[in-house]
Amino acid sequence: MANQQVDLALAFLQAQPRAAARILEQQSVERVADFLSNVPHTYGANVIGQFLPQYSARLCKLLAPNVAAGLLSEMNVSLVAAIMRHCSEELSTQLLGLLPEKTRLACWLLLTYAEDAVGAWMIANVSTLPDDFDVGEAQSRVKSDQGTVDFGAMLVVDRERHLQGLVDLPALMRASRNTPVVAVMQRSSDTLPARTALPAAAKHPLWADRDSIPVANRNQQLVGLLRHVDLRRGLEQISSHIAAPESADPIAGIYATYGKSLLALFETVSDLASTETGKRN
Repeated sequence: MANQQVDLALAFLQAQPRAAARILEQQSVERVADFLSNVPHTYGANVIGQFLPQYSARLCKLLAPNVAAGLLSEMNVSLVAAIMRHCSEELSTQLLGLLPEKTRLACWLLLTYAEDAVGAWMIANVSTLPDDFDVGEAQSRVKSDQGTVDFGAMLVVDRERHLQGLVDLPALMRASRNTPVVAVMQRSSDTLPARTALPAAAKHPLWADRDSIPVANRNQQLVGLLRHVDLRRGLEQISSHIAAPESADPIAGIYATYGKSLLALFETVSDLASTETGKRN
């Protein structure tokens, strides 16, 4: 029965992280930290991503450093940077030092920008293709690259990292291997300056038909990609007031119906983990 309870709690964390976050917030921050210490990082990270960064920073202070770093390493880097802004300098330095190198470097880059700037919320690890590649080389790069791909397309840059255009991945994979990448590329140099304020960035006309926009530094060099979902998250973070939704909130309905039962279920997971720890000691 205990294993079934654990499986049910984890399934809910995975399927409804926002609802789980709201339920957990009914507990003390110490109990939440204890619970998150006893669930797999991939599940806990989904929930932490739903908390406000200030609250997540409080959790990180209570968690063992290796546990906090494990959870953060599973999260979007822009969210990690937002949380680091609310940690003490000592704690943020310690946690950053425990993160994977790629995550750590990307996070440091985001932290150089003001919290309300595009650069603070962009994805820094973006997959790109050099404009002097042929299709065969590009196909090999796509298969081996682990960076973030822009909405089913790859960004093409010159050797100075200036954006030249985008290439559709299906079109790239169908093209002849000896064809130059620029021959199958859609030319575009549209970017958002990294230091643009988020409210101004929200008005960019490219959002009409794009889910993400490339980001460039003051030298017009590509430094990342801003997704609209991260733009909205950033605007919520810097806003002093978040308007209530006009329609009924389905998450509130979940909590009203099942909140106490799920909270008891989450407490059971922590109690079981504590019991197992006691037995080992």
